[in-house]
Amino acid sequence: RGLHAHHIVHWEDGGPTELWNLVLVCPHHHRMHHRGEITIRGPADKLVITDKGGRKLTNTSLARPPTEAPPAVPPWRGPLGEPAQWWWYQPYEPPSPN
Repeated sequence: RGLHAHHIVHWEDGGPTELWNLVLVCPHHHRMHHRGEITIRGPADKLVITDKGGRKLTNTSLARPPTEAPPAVPPWRGPLGEPAQWWWYQPYEPPSPN
């Protein structure tokens, strides 16, 4: 939720919008990449992410434990004000190509 689709070979550099050239990144790391703080190289199924010094980063080096308590956000209510129930949640499903 809230992830950005990033073109590994940037779209403005001719990178196609194809799965092999796309990766989902959080907004924070997407900004870091476009500021030159990290480099993302692919293809998508064999990503290599490096920092400014060229050191390879892994999922453990990118993950950070929370530094503060989660925000005090009230639970989401259903359309009639009832507590949210997953049985009425209908995830988006694209139409069949057939």
